[in-house]
Amino acid sequence: MKKLLKGGALALALLLPAMAMAIVPVSQPAPVLVPVDINVGAGDQFDPHVSGDWVSYTSEVGVRYYNFATNVDAEIPPGAGVRDLLSDISGSKIVFSRVTVGVGTAVMVFDAATPTVAPVEIDAAPGTTRIGATIGGNTVAYIDFGLQANGELVISDLASSLSFRVTNDTAVDGNPQVSPDGNLVTWEHCATSLVNCDIWQAVRTGLVWSISEVAGTPSPEANPDTNGNLVVYDSQRSPGNPNVFWRAGSAAEVELELPGLEGNPSIAGHYIAFESRASLVDSADIFVYDMTSNWLYQITNTPLVNEQLNDITLLPNGSLRVVWASDEDGNDQRNIKAATFQLSHPITLALQLPTTVTVNATSPLGANATFVATATDALDPNPTVACVPASGSTFAIGTTAVSCTASNNYGDQVTAGFNVVVNGTADQIAQLIALEKSFHLRPIVSLTLEGELLIAQALVTSPRAGDPIRACPWIGIFILEVRAQTGRTITSAQAAQLIALANQIRAVLGCR
Repeated sequence: MKKLLKGGALALALLLPAMAMAIVPVSQPAPVLVPVDINVGAGDQFDPHVSGDWVSYTSEVGVRYYNFATNVDAEIPPGAGVRDLLSDISGSKIVFSRVTVGVGTAVMVFDAATPTVAPVEIDAAPGTTRIGATIGGNTVAYIDFGLQANGELVISDLASSLSFRVTNDTAVDGNPQVSPDGNLVTWEHCATSLVNCDIWQAVRTGLVWSISEVAGTPSPEANPDTNGNLVVYDSQRSPGNPNVFWRAGSAAEVELELPGLEGNPSIAGHYIAFESRASLVDSADIFVYDMTSNWLYQITNTPLVNEQLNDITLLPNGSLRVVWASDEDGNDQRNIKAATFQLSHPITLALQLPTTVTVNATSPLGANATFVATATDALDPNPTVACVPASGSTFAIGTTAVSCTASNNYGDQVTAGFNVVVNGTADQIAQLIALEKSFHLRPIVSLTLEGELLIAQALVTSPRAGDPIRACPWIGIFILEVRAQTGRTITSAQAAQLIALANQIRAVLGCR
């Protein structure tokens, strides 16, 4: 049994939302869809959720799962006298509620990739009612009615087998959602009434969950979802016109301003899927909004059929996959549908890289080279940049290509590169000759020093084995000559520069 931790693992902050900024999207032609009928058989199928190639949903008294790669649809093995319902999925891991008559409602976890292994109860507590389970990575969130009559939010970590009680009050808490990485949980917090809920979030840093309010206006907010950076939800700020909103951290709310009634948003990367209907008596269709381009796409268009309870996932190739329940056979005979498609959008991410970085070798291995690589983005104020090899690495003598990739928090990536050139001994001897010439020394001294360096340069560029190391004595003679002339025809400052570069050349040659 897991241990329920209280107190020290929580931190509380209040982030009051600023006035919402309204955005009017630009409608685009419908994308080319690859439709799939996941389950159009007899019975009522509803509450679908998608993660990559996996889908889970409720079918009558059981939870089923479907795999796009194999086209296999199967049921989670039911126990005796139980009813399974209300699932969520992350990868192949499915969480759901298992109702056992006379015992209680447990939160279970099942891995569809290993279907012969029976579901396991999370944080077992017989007699307790726990519902609304949702999962992201190894993080599971659910509502526990055994802790308080109106329900409390609990977060459980599958990896550590530890659970954290997030809320501890008499308010009604419900409808949690977990980000794909498991580090952000959002939910409805109904302090005043069930029809006027607010949106809250818990963000994990290390072992600490920090709690804050996302949206707490006098209007009701509901149906939150999160991609780990943004929390998206619906709210009715004006009579009869609910819209989709989102917010990142303490930034201002953003409202997607559309006519009609919009709600039940889900988010993946920088895409938001939601349901929209012209009025209460019209049917609902599925739309997808691209935050990077402000483009809106209608995914379904069925005037006499409701498409609802959507969920969206972003595939590795950039395609989107949306699942939903369709009432084409009646309100109590819903079917599970899906569509995979690709949307194009302008990339606003840009890399700022040096053209070429040139350094002198400091040893036979080359030299450590540092550089600055940054990125800007119209959407993400803090895009990340990763370079291979990284700044500060040891680069070999010669030219090395560096590849840098900028990423934003919407999943976009841009890659570009530049060269790091590490000068070897021949180039550094040429630099030393140029430095000596720039001092305009007495001709006899200059000719002597240049002659010693030219001999060393010829040796380091010789193809014969052993010749490069024979340049060491000539560099040594050069240093002795400079020291002999210091204070006479060569100043101390000039001598210091010449000797420093000459000693670096000796180090690269490996002279003793």
